[in-house]
Amino acid sequence: MKHLAALVVLACAATAQAQAATQPASALDDRSHHIIGNGLVRATVFPPGENALYRGTRFDHAGIVMHVTYQGQDYSDWWFDRFVTDPRDTSRQPPGTVTACCAVSGPVEEFAAVGFEEAGTGGRFLKPGIGIFRRDNDDPLRFPTLPGLNTGTRGFTATATGAHFTHDLDDPLSGYGYHYDKRVELVPGQPRMVISHLLTNTGTKPIVTTVFNHNFLTLSPGNAHIQLTAPFALKNEKPLPPELAVVEGKALRYRKALTPGETVQSPFTGFGATPRDYDFRVVNTATGFGQRIRADQPIARINLWSIHTNFSWEPYIAIALKPGESKRWTYTYDFFGPGNGKKPK
Repeated sequence: MKHLAALVVLACAATAQAQAATQPASALDDRSHHIIGNGLVRATVFPPGENALYRGTRFDHAGIVMHVTYQGQDYSDWWFDRFVTDPRDTSRQPPGTVTACCAVSGPVEEFAAVGFEEAGTGGRFLKPGIGIFRRDNDDPLRFPTLPGLNTGTRGFTATATGAHFTHDLDDPLSGYGYHYDKRVELVPGQPRMVISHLLTNTGTKPIVTTVFNHNFLTLSPGNAHIQLTAPFALKNEKPLPPELAVVEGKALRYRKALTPGETVQSPFTGFGATPRDYDFRVVNTATGFGQRIRADQPIARINLWSIHTNFSWEPYIAIALKPGESKRWTYTYDFFGPGNGKKPK
């Protein structure tokens, strides 16, 4: 009996320790933030640095935008229940709990690693938007291990309607360096958010990468009644669960709400080589709420990932910069609700 009691005590202690190592997703709302609004759209911007919301090594630390709200509809609420508080903890978690890798929501961006193969084991490589890391594995798609070797210098300023982020990185040991400028603006008098970027290669090596916006969208529980429309005929490379979602020409339509454990995921093709194909409309056909997503760059690839709490349409943009070269790209989000779902001009 004493042995059994000791096991129970140890089990309870382990459970308490595990619970103490996580917090509800809503606790992240208390991290440093700045509210912006234009009278139509309201959003919460989370700056990098001390008490930052995002502390992982997957997504760009500049320009975390959450709780983008229009007419009471939150387009970017939390899609997970709990998060692991230690950003170094990459252990497997139960459903609904995420590690620092993905403890974020909203229109967040990820750059592909630069110089990973060239670095070799123990060498230095670049994860744009985050910093320089030491290669400690053989998988370029695996997220770097904290802490970073060089995370550069960041700047942040905000106004009533927008925010400005900068990131300067200089790493002579690897040859990589850049100046990164990112602005989030709510357009006066319009239900529109614009996210603009300027990336300048200030190092001695080329920066060849891709960037995609995860577009964590919480428009409808379970994605019931979600429909995405593209300017081209959509082609899914992997079969979609036919009871959950179907592609019909230029539209992707969900047939029923996803339940916990169900996933709809596939790469998509069908787009052309011009920016006009980066123009998508996502709507909850039952409520009328939706958003139009545009960019001023051609699409390099598209991935779809959705679970019962989230719909993520992920177009990629290609970046190839020689030393001294710069690239600009801009995302435009138009929000609409019941009765005003026509495409904004």
